[in-house]
Amino acid sequence: MNTVTALLLSIFIAILMVENYGYGYWMISRPVVGGAIVGLLMGDITTGLIVGGSVELMYMGILPIGGSVPPNAQIAGMLSTVFAITNGGNPEIGIALALPIGMLAQILIMLAWNINIFLMHVADKHLQKGEIRKVELIHLSGLITFFMVFFIPTFLAINFGSDYVNQVVSSMPTVLVDGLKVASGILPAVGMAMLLKMMNFRKYWSFFLIGFVFSVYLKLNVLAVSLIGVGIIAAVFALRGDSKKAEADDFDDFGDEEEDAEDLAGKIGGILTKKELVKTYIRSFFSMTSINYERYTSLGFCYAMIPALKKLYPNREDLHEALLRHNEFFNCHPYTGNAILGVSLALEEQKAMGKPITAEAISSAKAALMGPLSGIGDSIFKATFMTIFAAIGAGMALEGNILGPVVFLVPNVALNVLSRWYFIKYGHKLGTSLVSKMKSSDILEKFVEGATIVGMMVVGAMIVSFVKINIAYVWKFGGKEIVVQDLINAIIPSLLPILVVLGFYNILKKNKKGMYICVLASFILGILGKAVGMF
Repeated sequence: MNTVTALLLSIFIAILMVENYGYGYWMISRPVVGGAIVGLLMGDITTGLIVGGSVELMYMGILPIGGSVPPNAQIAGMLSTVFAITNGGNPEIGIALALPIGMLAQILIMLAWNINIFLMHVADKHLQKGEIRKVELIHLSGLITFFMVFFIPTFLAINFGSDYVNQVVSSMPTVLVDGLKVASGILPAVGMAMLLKMMNFRKYWSFFLIGFVFSVYLKLNVLAVSLIGVGIIAAVFALRGDSKKAEADDFDDFGDEEEDAEDLAGKIGGILTKKELVKTYIRSFFSMTSINYERYTSLGFCYAMIPALKKLYPNREDLHEALLRHNEFFNCHPYTGNAILGVSLALEEQKAMGKPITAEAISSAKAALMGPLSGIGDSIFKATFMTIFAAIGAGMALEGNILGPVVFLVPNVALNVLSRWYFIKYGHKLGTSLVSKMKSSDILEKFVEGATIVGMMVVGAMIVSFVKINIAYVWKFGGKEIVVQDLINAIIPSLLPILVVLGFYNILKKNKKGMYICVLASFILGILGKAVGMF
């Protein structure tokens, strides 16, 4: 690959990567999508689909929750695709490099978070002087930070690393290359085990087993099993006898709250209009642009609030005080965090209209809402919603189906766009009663339970489709050959894959470094197993 091509490809990959923190969290850099895009650009979309789908499954349960920075799936998927294609369309090589690349990206992201601490303090100085435009520009300069920390190492890796990887691969012994192929079939078990850990396997194991049985004996694919899961959820709620009434009551309650809020706004004469809400909504897509280890997304929250606060507080001193209190520590899921934006807008609006709302009350409300809304966002949107569509999309991608990335991307983009808006809208209308309303209603509880059931069934089906472990031993007795794998299949098909997943699940539960242990075990098992003729 020549230098110009490497430069252009690195710029494109870095721009894609920045979306993860910088501009909207659109999921276009996830392996199942990013791998396909890189493959399309490099003229080998099939390899891009296979590598992207494989890395997506491998990293499926490795999620940045609560401000953590785990090995990065996004850049692992795209760079692994580059190396796979430059090595003659060899997916196994790219997949084998996915973990070390992801761990390198983890370090790079931590570097960006630390650089942003400096930017945040520069913004603080300008905020003290009331230089709002400079504060906005400094926040947005986080885009440059993330771009540079991804672009430079990506360019170096592609420009100089591709030839080096080619040389290493060509000098590798056959048994090692074949062992990596076996390991690539075992690695998806790590992501599935992590999902089991996150989705309360102890309680919902029966649905996991149902999904496995449907797939292994009835030969149903992941999409079919997920649809059956939806049917089971509907049946379970219907049999409980209160589904319809609860749902009606819930929506009636929300409607009543909305009408009450609108009546109140009409009587008081609210200051904020839909125009300010829309501006806040658009800016919320940049809420993590300057994320850092000191105050996380405080500056992003302040940035989103600026248009509304300008209208609420024409007085310079009042505006300055409002901006300062919204530049405090803030950490919440980017979707549900918009509900706190909405609540904060409602409280600031009341304060601006002379109501007895103190600055301390506004800060306390934000702090109180962060915890529960973070939990809702991480458990529902990250751990459940995204992974269900990732499983379906990755499965299709592994079969070379170009619709795989689309199946993953469309619902996640729709969720991003719609949830951000409605959380701001209802946060503003319902104020601090939003979260208590969500908790008192059983809509969320039902959604989480239903999504977990579908998720468990999908993981059970995924084991059959994606974890590949086949014993190569053939025994001879009395002139007859006995194929060991056929014996195992006669007992329970895909027995070894499900045992490996459950084994990894136990390791993850008992060891803080379980993810690394499981990945290392996958490589050791694949390479040594191939060396001794087991696989």
